[in-house]
Amino acid sequence: MKIEINFEHPYMDAKIIEELTIADLDCFYADADEVSSLNLFFILEASLHRLHGKENRKAAARCAFLMAYYLFTPLTPPASHELAEFYISKALEWDEIPEYRQWKEIIDMGN
Repeated sequence: MKIEINFEHPYMDAKIIEELTIADLDCFYADADEVSSLNLFFILEASLHRLHGKENRKAAARCAFLMAYYLFTPLTPPASHELAEFYISKALEWDEIPEYRQWKEIIDMGN
């Protein structure tokens, strides 16, 4: 799925979040400039707040998982390990699935 930054619509709906893959995030990061790669994180953050506010736990969990992955693997800002741990813990709290559990183990090893 091609990810686009749209300031008029600065969040992703549940359907898009549920369809996004980590490969989509990797492709976006590889092709994006630095500002766009950072803006994607904030779009995911806005999406997480919106989904959690609508009590859509499954989509909110997916969004938190994507944020944990994006912080930990492609973006890797300062404190990426701690930030990723926070979001993967939220993902598991809201939807305990094997994919999230596997990534928690990877994140727990540190980067």
